[in-house]
Amino acid sequence: MSRYHDSRFLPGTFEIHWLSIINSFVLVLLLTAFLTIILMRVLKNDFTRYMDVEEDEMGEEESGWKLIHGDVFRFPSNINLFAALVGAGGQLCCTTFLLLLCAITGFFRPTKRGAILTAMIVLYALTSFIGGFTSARLYRQFK
Repeated sequence: MSRYHDSRFLPGTFEIHWLSIINSFVLVLLLTAFLTIILMRVLKNDFTRYMDVEEDEMGEEESGWKLIHGDVFRFPSNINLFAALVGAGGQLCCTTFLLLLCAITGFFRPTKRGAILTAMIVLYALTSFIGGFTSARLYRQFK
């Protein structure tokens, strides 16, 4: 095993690429700022338009986010499919979290060929009750 430790494949020291890290950080900040500016302009225009219109005229002409504000509380048209998809998503999230947790704690060796796939299949089967419970609870809540 010592022959792999002294390998020339890996460098002796790892360099941190500060320029790439700073570049990524600045890019995220700029994109967030652009998105914030766009949303603030849209909301500002909507609010000024609704403040200018008198209350009598507001019921006749609704546009923008006022049209869809009631859609949040509307039941989905296909409850069976929605509940199944939410349950499958919950199961996949739990499977991914448990797979990462097992890899970090050393429950299996991720470098061994097929270990991750085997662990993922086993964890997917073991977390099936989470998907079923989530789907059943959501379906019962809608009915």
